[in-house]
Amino acid sequence: MSDTKREMPLQLGYIEKAEQLTLEWTKTNNIKLFQIEFIVPFVLTDISLQVLLFFDTNKILDDYKADGTVELVKQQYLNNLILLDYPKNYLNEVTFEIDTDENVQKEFGGSYFARLR
Repeated sequence: MSDTKREMPLQLGYIEKAEQLTLEWTKTNNIKLFQIEFIVPFVLTDISLQVLLFFDTNKILDDYKADGTVELVKQQYLNNLILLDYPKNYLNEVTFEIDTDENVQKEFGGSYFARLR
């Protein structure tokens, strides 16, 4: 078995733990982060990770963009990956996309599955 095949399940474990830590952190800091979703390519040679942060409303997101909260949440997620010893060569492959639950409700009939596609 190659190293990449052994790393795939490990990558998913890191992602789930980082999600839990980030959601706890946002609750403690009264940040209205509604949900975190992920896109991980199931191609063994692709170590990328797309993290989708969904805030409650478009208004909240606009406020958080203006005051730097969005960047703080992104950095906190990365810090959690580092804390969990996420492989260093994987860190450069982490990207973020930002949206809101309000947008998912209006534009995708509430379906996160449709939004992620």
